[in-house]
Amino acid sequence: MHEKNSISMTSDPYLQQRRECVQALHQSPTQIVTALSGGGTLVLGDLLTIPGGSRTLIEATVPYSFESICNYIGRVPEQFCCSRTARTLAMTAFYHARGILRSEILRKQGHVDIERFSPKTVDVSHEIDVTESAIVRSSQFVEPIDLGELDTYQHVIGIGCTASLATDRHKGGEHRIHIAVQTLQQTIQFSLQLQKDVRTRWEEERLVADMILNAIETARQETRRHTDTLPQRTVKGGESTSPALIESSSHNCPLHERIPLQLKSGEVVHGKQVIASPLLVDLFFGKLAAVLWSENEIRHSIVHEDLASSTIPFNPCAEFTQAIFPGSFSPIHQGHVEMLAIAEQRLQSKVALEMSVQNVNKPPLDYIDLEHRLEHISRAKPDQAVWLTQAPLFLRKAELFPGTTFVVGSDTIKRLADLRFYHENTHKLHDILRQIAFYHCRFLVFARQSKAGLESLDTLEIPDMLRSLCDDVPPSVFTMDISSSDIRRQEPP
Repeated sequence: MHEKNSISMTSDPYLQQRRECVQALHQSPTQIVTALSGGGTLVLGDLLTIPGGSRTLIEATVPYSFESICNYIGRVPEQFCCSRTARTLAMTAFYHARGILRSEILRKQGHVDIERFSPKTVDVSHEIDVTESAIVRSSQFVEPIDLGELDTYQHVIGIGCTASLATDRHKGGEHRIHIAVQTLQQTIQFSLQLQKDVRTRWEEERLVADMILNAIETARQETRRHTDTLPQRTVKGGESTSPALIESSSHNCPLHERIPLQLKSGEVVHGKQVIASPLLVDLFFGKLAAVLWSENEIRHSIVHEDLASSTIPFNPCAEFTQAIFPGSFSPIHQGHVEMLAIAEQRLQSKVALEMSVQNVNKPPLDYIDLEHRLEHISRAKPDQAVWLTQAPLFLRKAELFPGTTFVVGSDTIKRLADLRFYHENTHKLHDILRQIAFYHCRFLVFARQSKAGLESLDTLEIPDMLRSLCDDVPPSVFTMDISSSDIRRQEPP
């Protein structure tokens, strides 16, 4: 085995192409943060053994163990080696780059007292579902950036990789590679299933590293193609010149093979790409606090500055702010649809869904994930309106939508009252509840079947102040017993 590895390492037919690719990368304005799990670390040697690596590589992380991956992305993934986890790693890497570059900008401007992000911790003993909108904590992922900063991140690339490769123990599953690339305007993923027992571990590692270099080159080409669209954004008075959410989407994105991959018979790289419209970039990273999506178009937008203004522009879509159902909807399922119908009947109002593109202590959604969720919503309920926001916390949602009734499950109300999210400080919890009440918001609470049994508003131990803001849907009318997490675990990697 060792002899075969040494032969493979010394007879590399594409060494020159690889060096030329890395040299061109170092001479470009591209800056990279990588998060590599299960394979691909040879790419770090490629980048750093050729002069100029310090201009290109901002940070490299190898979250390899269970706890390390969970801590890096802020949650327990349903599957560790899959395209979704690769995309989450890539978006987290992109945000790490953003934080580092922002600190650098502030330092150059003379700010010496820069708050450094402390390491995140995550309780991996249980999984908290992403509806999580109830958690009340600050997060490095929530703070929006100024539009003037967008150019700083135009050439930043976050790389995420998860791989299952040859090892020294028996492996029942397939050998596979998932690579994701996140830039300011695009999410790209590539997946490859390998033939088993036809390559050494080093040969598989070399293949992963070459795929990563090719994925970076693919992203650079796409960035050059779409750079000119970013300055064309216009958001004024709730109207936009770019009503589309997605600029383009491809389920067959080709990998630019600057370095040939030498694939075996039957091995095919599958690529997918979603390019965000300038408006969606503004929602994820810029000045928009929320947009209303309906019938595959943006119908209305809310600008951050308007929230602090005494003269908020007229909202022609106010009918979609009377009742709002927040959640991750990953994916939407029949239980959600039934809750919508019951809530609309009880409240005598349309109910809009709400998804925060920012999460608490987690990276934002990526563009592929967002498109996937909205496609499922359109199929489940074609006329459904969805608010996309930068509001992971209920207080922020209340500021965005004063006077609304939030449609929630009992598990969400339970988490809203959980003192762990307020540093065990009851006064902080009551302050949040008083502010939500100030915005005249209420909660319509549905019962939920959990591992602990049936939980409803009557069975929950919550503060009286919170209970006074709640109305319940009796368990005899409806009880949620479907889990989005269980559905995701059944999806193919």
